[in-house]
Amino acid sequence: MTSSARTYPIVAAAGGVFSLAAIGWWWLIFSKVVEADYLTVRQAVICIAGATDLCALAQALCTDDHLYGIRWYAPEAFWAAASLFLAGALLSARPARA
Repeated sequence: MTSSARTYPIVAAAGGVFSLAAIGWWWLIFSKVVEADYLTVRQAVICIAGATDLCALAQALCTDDHLYGIRWYAPEAFWAAASLFLAGALLSARPARA
């Protein structure tokens, strides 16, 4: 097993951790939006991976009562983390060369 082959599971694990962090960041913002009845959970879930006008409007309605004053979410964080996870998982799963 080469050193790069041992690195791939670590890359996949890091991508998984960052994906969970991105989803946590999303929930930090959009739980307040759902709680205030600005969006339904179904509408808010779209905002995990996309920046629609509805998502932007919902974030604009955020007040200052969020943890640490964070009032915005970037779906690019989720896509970057998911890509990192997928790349590590696919590279880990491929057969080793002889």
